[in-house]
Amino acid sequence: MKHLDNLIDDLKKILGENLVTVMIFGSRAHVEPEKLKSNINLMIILEHLSSDDLKDTSKVIQKWVKAENPIPVIMSKAEWYSSFDIYALEYSDIKEKYKIVYGQDLTGDINVDKHYLRLQCESELKNLFLKYRNHYLMKIHSDREMEKVANNVIKTLLVIFRGVIRLHNELVPESSEYIILQAAKFMEIDTELLIRMANVRDGKEDYKSKEIRKISDRMITILQDLLRQVDAMRF
Repeated sequence: MKHLDNLIDDLKKILGENLVTVMIFGSRAHVEPEKLKSNINLMIILEHLSSDDLKDTSKVIQKWVKAENPIPVIMSKAEWYSSFDIYALEYSDIKEKYKIVYGQDLTGDINVDKHYLRLQCESELKNLFLKYRNHYLMKIHSDREMEKVANNVIKTLLVIFRGVIRLHNELVPESSEYIILQAAKFMEIDTELLIRMANVRDGKEDYKSKEIRKISDRMITILQDLLRQVDAMRF
């Protein structure tokens, strides 16, 4: 937590009362503080946000990133409250997995409408499908590259599946396997294949020779079918 403590101290000195909230979000939010050393997703909320604020904090943020952390999400308080619709998936995740490390807890005000949550699930799927077809065109003859693509596909699908599970008022499981199985209660999903992909991405398994080529071919149909199903959902 040393890097995080130093970052918060620096932000407080630079921003003063303009600093509203610093929170950890995502999978690392539930990790014990003494075990947090890097790869920490942070959200920093300011009362108001200007180019001067970004400029003044740029050096301490760069130092934070050099310590092997992602660039923090920085937004104003007004932006936080006005984004529940367009970031419905992200806010749903934050509400379940967050830790306030400085300032006010604004998560109690999060209100995600199912209409916007379904729309973002559909939008993310469409974007994923468009990107996948482009990757397929350019990289299908390289198994190594298509394995990277497959890892990114399952990563995004797990985010979308979490949204689908929440649309049906169910709790989201922790593991990738159980997220896929839970989503399969509400959609027709090739659970065996997607769990296989998730296990490879998580480092639990490896693809066999030429297996990634077959999976890459199947993924076109899988994404088309998932998109059709999410498009048909109504709440």
